[in-house]
Amino acid sequence: MPKSRRLTSPPLERGRLRGGATFTLIAAVSLDGRITAGKREGSEWTSKEDKKFFQSELDKADAVIMGRKTFEAIPRPLKPRNRIVFTHRDFVIPSKDGIQSPVAFKGSVKKLIGLLKRNAWTRIAVVGGTSIYGWFLEKKLIDELYITVEPVIFGSGKLLTANTLSRTTDFTLQSMQKLNKTGTVLLHYKNSKKV
Repeated sequence: MPKSRRLTSPPLERGRLRGGATFTLIAAVSLDGRITAGKREGSEWTSKEDKKFFQSELDKADAVIMGRKTFEAIPRPLKPRNRIVFTHRDFVIPSKDGIQSPVAFKGSVKKLIGLLKRNAWTRIAVVGGTSIYGWFLEKKLIDELYITVEPVIFGSGKLLTANTLSRTTDFTLQSMQKLNKTGTVLLHYKNSKKV
């Protein structure tokens, strides 16, 4: 009996299947790899230097992708920008005066690339949470990572990614910068296959 073979789709290549989109994962983590302090969603625990860097990266992006819980945890809307909120369930996105309504998204990589192409969005910031980071890493879509490491240990909380990644993606360190006197460090990595 012949061995069955698992068919896999080719990796998404920049400029062809990906429509030229560049995906940048931006996250702040504790020394023990947590993106939340216990059960509290949000990033109020990060330094002012991280918040400043985060905003500067968002200002460069054509679109920002986040999960529903991350969207709901943001105390005030991000400056008017294109926001894509990944969700497994239907939920109502409140409309606020002067703020562009985000796009609620359920779907595949192909549908996401189609949405980005239709809107000519090429610089994409992926800002969390755990399942969103994991989804983009699993699909090998991330081109570069900006990880801010804050000098705190939570002991509990959500990890950067859940323990569900079935593949490894290698990244190469591009730079490391100390942001303040307490030891907040910004790490910049690029996908090793794209360096």
